[in-house]
Parts: sequence; C-alpha cells; structure tokens
Amino acid sequence: MFWSIAVSFFRLHMSVVACAAAALFLTATTVARASETSQPQTTLDDLQRVTTVVPYPRGLQVIDGELYVLARGRVRGAGGVSAEVNDQAGTLYIVNPNVTEPAATEQPGDAVRNNGRVFALPTDPPFKLWRRDADPPESDRDTDRPYCTLRWHEPTKSFYLCAFSGIDMPRRPGKPSFSKNLTDAMLRYDTRINAWREVDRHDPKAGWQYPHHDPAKNNPPHGWLRGANNCLPLGRWLYGVGKDNSVLIRYDLKPLETNPEAPAPESQLVLDEKITLTTGETVKLFGHSALAYHDRWLYIATRTSSVIFRIPMNEDMTPVTPIRAEIVAYFDPWDREANTSADLTDMDIDEQGRLYVISAKPSRVFRFTPDPAHPFDGRKGKSPAWADLAGMTDNPKMKSENVLVWNGHAYVTSGDGYGYQKGADGAVYRLPID
Repeated sequence: MFWSIAVSFFRLHMSVVACAAAALFLTATTVARASETSQPQTTLDDLQRVTTVVPYPRGLQVIDGELYVLARGRVRGAGGVSAEVNDQAGTLYIVNPNVTEPAATEQPGDAVRNNGRVFALPTDPPFKLWRRDADPPESDRDTDRPYCTLRWHEPTKSFYLCAFSGIDMPRRPGKPSFSKNLTDAMLRYDTRINAWREVDRHDPKAGWQYPHHDPAKNNPPHGWLRGANNCLPLGRWLYGVGKDNSVLIRYDLKPLETNPEAPAPESQLVLDEKITLTTGETVKLFGHSALAYHDRWLYIATRTSSVIFRIPMNEDMTPVTPIRAEIVAYFDPWDREANTSADLTDMDIDEQGRLYVISAKPSRVFRFTPDPAHPFDGRKGKSPAWADLAGMTDNPKMKSENVLVWNGHAYVTSGDGYGYQKGADGAVYRLPID
C-alpha cells in the first residue's frame, strides 16, 4: 500500500510540474525552422532487419566492426517474467551489423535468425537476477532488469549498462504493468577479467531515499540513480541519469583504467531537475533519460518533461561552470490522464552533428540539427518523424528504445510483443542515414 501511494504521489507531482514547465517553455520559445521539418522521410523500403537472435534487445554498441547487443529481459507486452521462459536478461550478444534483409518480409530468413552469438552471460553477483521460484513473479522485490543502454569505455575495456530495478508483469485490466524495485544499479562487464562488476547500487533498506546515505560521509557505492535510465562514458568519466529522481551523476573511472578490481568509483551530483538556462532563468525539467555528446556539448533528454537540452563541456569532459543550459527540442510531455508522452529513451549524433532521438511507442526516430535559437518542435503534428517505424510497418504498438548511428546507418532495437516480425522475440533494424 505504501509503495502504491508513494508512486501515485510521485507521478502526480511530476505531471503537474512537468506540464507547467512545458507551458512556460512553449510561450517563450520559437518553434523549429521549416527546413528541419522537410527532411526526406524514410520508408519501409529503406528498413532492413539485421538480427532476431537477441530476445528483447535494449542496448547497442559497435566495437571493431562488430555490433554488441544487450538482452533486456521479457517485456510486459509479452507477459513479463515467467519460470517457463528463459528471457536471457543481462546477456550480451555479438552480431554482424552487415547481415540484413528487407523488413517487409514477414518471416525472418535463416541468415538473420542466426546472426549473433552469446558474448557474456550475467552473473549473480553483481546482478540481482530474478528468482525463478518467485510466486507470483512480481513478489521478487530485488531483481534487476538490465533496462537501459549499452556503452563501451576503451580505457577500462568495459561495457557499461543501467539496471533499472523492477519487474514486468502480465497485462491485467486495472492493474499496474510494472512493479518498481529499489535495487537500481549501474554495472560493467570488464573484458580484461571477463567478469561483471558493480559501479553503483542502491541499498533497498533505505527505501525511497536516493542516494541511500550521505555521499560526503560514506564510501561508494551511494545509490544515486532512481530509475537508472542511461549512461555515457566521456574521457575518464561515466555520466549516468536517473529518470525517477531527475539527476545527472558523474563517476570517476580513472582508477579502473589500471586496476579492473578497483572498488566502486567516486561519484558526484552534476545536475538535478533545476536547470539554469543561458538567459539566467531557472526552470525545472523532470525525467532525465538519455545522453549524447558532440563537439563539446553534452545533450540530455527528459522523459517526463520531454525536453532536450545541452550543456557546454570542458576539454577534460567536465561541464563548464557555472552550468548554463540551452533548450534544443520540445516533445509531448507526460500526460497523467492519458498516461502517454513522447517517451524519449535514447539518442545519438552523426558526424554531421544531426541528433537522432527515439520516441519509444509508437516507434519513431526524429532527426534534426540542434539549434537553440530555433528549438526543434517534435510535438504531435508539428514535425514528421524522420523514421516512423510503427507507421511504415503498420504496427501502432511497435516499441523501440535504442538508436545507434554507425557507418552510414542508424540501428534501432525493438522487442516483441511490440516488434514487426513473426517467430522472434525482438529485432535490430537498420536504416540508411543519407
């Protein structure tokens, strides 16, 4: 009962403030230039299927020409976790990014069905893997779901991912479809020792207090991220965002460069929901959800307020202080009554400086060149998506949560029950970017 009340109050608070913030921005900002809304749109003929090997894919990274894909775990649209299903949550796969077939074909071909192999399996610890004897499944209050993103950091030879703690449940009328746990984490797979290690972890004994103790008086891990949603290594640092407590955290990876068994890294708060703009005005943005970097700018997307902003970075990949942000895009904020939003879950930037942004469900990718003087207007009906995957596949329930730009293509994940393929639990797609 306490958790239900707490979550309901949090959602109501977020909705009221996010809507107020959105209204403030929209009265004070010009919309996107016409040139941004008239870019060539992709079609089903452009869409290629790369692999259906990875069940419920939820992270993409290319290393030395090979595509690494993270399995997120069986999604609620497919019934949530089940003892009868090996959903492979936390497994890393290697995929050939150049094996493709037209997505218009209903049945995946053998080449695509077999395009991939297991690279690394999750271990407990540091993962808190779902207890297969949990009855009902949602009674496991500790399990991780490797919910968000996959990043590579060359100096530490490690992959990094976010474990958004919680459990997917079967669809039931009038019942929640996701149950939040309190063990949110940031994890890494070190290829030097072929082992998983913890970067950060919230202590569930602290309840809804994030971080779970005073960071100034205690050693890490501190458990900063409530709803760990995305991360991005830059130089010696790992930046991570928490969707549910709207924070940007910086972790110092330097000790890990020489010692793969170094303890959890030192960390600090960089930003919360209070964002000071270059105009001097302070606004509140909620639901920090995605990160991208280009040309000395760190881009941050929000899932509740559905705004993308950027902050300038120093040569050492720390923010220029005092931190002053520029708004570069607006999307539909979370609507409490309809329980809908643009749901911005990931973004990437190509060599030309164009930003690719995932609006998760229905699956769409927006593309624009960031210009704070003319913020992109991605609200409903304002600017067509560069790639409307849900529309081109005639599947309004299609959901995509990751985008990666590499070698002239944009790679996009989708997991069934939201995908556009038969006989598979997920797919990675590819689109040409020019």
